[in-house]
Amino acid sequence: MINPNELEDNLESLKIQNQQLAEQLLLSQLECSQIKQKLEELETQELEKISLIVQLLEVGLALSSIKDLKELLSLILSKSREITCSDAGSIYLIDRTDSVDSICFEVSQNDSQPQRSLTNFAMPMSPESLVGYVAITGEVLNLPDVKNIPSHVSYQHYQAMDRDIEYITRSVVVVPMQGSTGNVIGVMQLINRKVKPDILITDKNVNKVTQSYSDWEVCVLRSLASQAALCIERNQLMSRQLPIAP
Repeated sequence: MINPNELEDNLESLKIQNQQLAEQLLLSQLECSQIKQKLEELETQELEKISLIVQLLEVGLALSSIKDLKELLSLILSKSREITCSDAGSIYLIDRTDSVDSICFEVSQNDSQPQRSLTNFAMPMSPESLVGYVAITGEVLNLPDVKNIPSHVSYQHYQAMDRDIEYITRSVVVVPMQGSTGNVIGVMQLINRKVKPDILITDKNVNKVTQSYSDWEVCVLRSLASQAALCIERNQLMSRQLPIAP
């Protein structure tokens, strides 16, 4: 004869087991979803890396065919900005012909201020500026927010320039352009890596629509800067060898 109490205990035990199985199944489904999402993220990252490599190869081919220095620098900057989704940027070349080395501002681009034209200028090479520090040390500076640069370092971002052109700088990467002998011949500075390429930067949205430069992007930029430096050296050498017209 079946004991009612025993039957009730068995039913309760089955309920508990079923509940535990349901919880385990739900957890397994959640884990599967998380694993799938992670794999999709990794796949996206790998595709982005492959895309960057392809663009890098295309840029290298394009650089080798340009003979005009200004056109060459403009292409280097525009492609670097395109690859990294940077809102703005500039390229400086180093002049070592005088007793004091100087940094010469050559080209600049800014998607949020496309009509603004900055005049070329030269300034003494000093470790107090971001560009000067990179030119002297050959190091890369990758700054998520220029407002948070530690006070103990020699370099700082010149906020006065932002005020002069009514622009807000947040994330910055500054890369040396090293020639065939390893010497720094120029510096490329990219500003405000955007979350989407078509966004215009304002003082109201800059913190929301900009992000820091990834280590992978810095690696790509260093490779591109090296290619560019070799092309610049070749261009400068050819310019010196051109015969003077009578």
